[in-house]
Amino acid sequence: MSKLPLRDRHIVLTRPEGRGADWKELLMESGASVAELPLIEISFEPDAMVLTEVLDGMGEYDWLVFTSPNGVRGFFNRFFERFADIRSIGGVKIACVGPATEKAVRALHLEPDITSTQADGLSLGKKMMDSYDMENQKILMATGNLSSPELASLLLDQAMAIVDVLKVYATEERPVTESPEAAEFRRRGADIIVFASPSAVESFIHQAASLRPESGAKQPKAVAIGPTTADAMKRSGIPLAAVASAPTAEAIRDAVISALRE
Repeated sequence: MSKLPLRDRHIVLTRPEGRGADWKELLMESGASVAELPLIEISFEPDAMVLTEVLDGMGEYDWLVFTSPNGVRGFFNRFFERFADIRSIGGVKIACVGPATEKAVRALHLEPDITSTQADGLSLGKKMMDSYDMENQKILMATGNLSSPELASLLLDQAMAIVDVLKVYATEERPVTESPEAAEFRRRGADIIVFASPSAVESFIHQAASLRPESGAKQPKAVAIGPTTADAMKRSGIPLAAVASAPTAEAIRDAVISALRE
């Protein structure tokens, strides 16, 4: 592989502002120019009453389940407003949906007890049921407003666990029609656009009329961060050029290179 396999290539990332700096850095180190087109925004505003009840009863939980890195950030942002010592989390076991979520937990010097290889809730639920007796286990699930209810339902209905769901963040569409980033995308296009979530795909489709590259601009190929995002792209009719094997900077760079070879 060339030292600069993405020389003269232009890549557009759709992650929220402030996220994916490592993606951008590695793509640029590989020779690409990188632009950001944030199609969604994340807010961390859990219901205050529910949050208080959860934190008051923190010692009662057997498991703390995180469905995404944003779930980790959202939970611990509020946790540390209440507690000065991370040991106040108690003796809970920690479960993570996917390697990226595990990485966010490890950044807090916590060791997850179980992580699903795939970034989907059902994979984690089945792995938990195969590895542990979950009956009557009290579980706190820190998640977002758009997260699938499948994991909670599986643990409730099949594992016979007790599940409390705490929505610690909300994902919302970010209007970009009048933004400089959208104007640049229309004018220039891109070699590749990387979709970082199903929500970003939906936002793109809703705003597609204002994101169409102009005559003479490059028509981008589309890369998905993972299989869930790839499924959303297929449902939306966006041609899929490649899927990253993991939500890491290295895997995304490799998927971009693969897509450009097609």
